[in-house]
Order: sequence, then C-alpha cells, then structure tokens
Amino acid sequence: MNNIPYIDILILAMIAVFIINRLRNVLGKKTGNESDIVEKFTQRKNTFNESEPDSISDQKIVKSSNGAKKNLHSNKKINTAINEILKIDDKFEVSSFCDGAKKAFEYILTEYSANNLKALEKLVSKNIYKTFEDQINLRAKKKEKLEITVISVKNPVIKSVAIEKKYVAYFKLLFESEQVQVTKNSNDEVIDGDNNQILQIKEIWTFSKNLKSNDPNWSLEEIEEN
Repeated sequence: MNNIPYIDILILAMIAVFIINRLRNVLGKKTGNESDIVEKFTQRKNTFNESEPDSISDQKIVKSSNGAKKNLHSNKKINTAINEILKIDDKFEVSSFCDGAKKAFEYILTEYSANNLKALEKLVSKNIYKTFEDQINLRAKKKEKLEITVISVKNPVIKSVAIEKKYVAYFKLLFESEQVQVTKNSNDEVIDGDNNQILQIKEIWTFSKNLKSNDPNWSLEEIEEN
C-alpha cells in the first residue's frame, strides 16, 4: 500500500514526458524557411507603398527609367501637361504637390483671418496680396475682425494644368471645405455670419511656380467660386 503514491508519481511523469514529446514534434520542428519568412516580413515593411489620397486616385504613378511618357492622370490633357513639367523638373510629384496645396489652403485662410500678411508674402501673388491687404485695412478701419475656422478640407482635385512662358506652371485645384466664418465688431459681437453654422464651400484656387526657380514654394494666383 505504501508504494501506491510512487506509482502515481511514475504515471504522472510518464504522461508529462509524452506531452512534452508531442509538443516538441508539433511546435519544435524547423522547416528551413524561418529565415525566409523573416526576410520577407522585413522586405514587406521596406517596400510598403502608401496609397494615394482619394482626390488623386485617378493619377496612376508609373515609374519609367527610359524617359518615356508617364501615365500620371486619367485626363489626357492634364497628363500631357504634367509630363511637360517633368521634363523641366524631374523631381516633381503630383501627390506631394496636392498634399502641399491642401496645407497651403488651410494656412493661407488662417493667416489671412489673423491679419498676418507677413506670413503670406511668399505664398501669394502680388494681386492676391493686394486684395488681402485692402480687405484687412478695410476691416481695421471699421474696427472689425474676421474669424475663419476650417473644420475640414477634402483632398484637392486637379481641374487643369498649363505651362506658360515655357517654364511657368499653373495648377487649378478644386477645394471642397467646411468652414465657420464670422465677422465681429470692436465689442466682440457677431455682426455677420453664425458661429453655429458650418458653411460648405467650393472654390478653385490657381497656383503657379517658375519651374526653374530654386524657390520651392508655389504661389496662389487666383481664387474663384465654383
């Protein structure tokens, strides 16, 4: 009777050895592909390409090493113009330009409503600058202030592209945004607009750039209602 506990321990030990061997057979086998799997995983991270924004989903970026014409936009006229730009500036990227234009859209509106003309000097044309300056001076004369809050901006849509004077590029971009715009008097009272009203605004902004210039900035040339 005194040997029974030892028999139980022996049986449990045998069961444990059996389980360990089974686990080793199932989980401990090497297939020879372990290094390949790790390599593929790290390569996948290195070669991952971010998807294009919704607004330029029709722009198919195709790399070409022989200088052949690239298919960058579904609109043939726009595609031709972009390829002309690439002949002058081979580092130009449509997606980067649209992303920068979207940021410029928000920045320009914010600084304009804050009466910060100095910040806009290198981002807008002389005509736009003069228009902004006149509006700001008029508000100052009336002791009024404009407040623009950009709620959201969709990715811009390219409406047209042109090259003038052989190396000056023009992009017309459609911006659809949600904004709150109010004008206040010297007593901080709303005299125009509504803080609780979100405006759906569609505008076409035209940007230009001398492609041979070292200045990386594009200049806002015109704002049109759509």
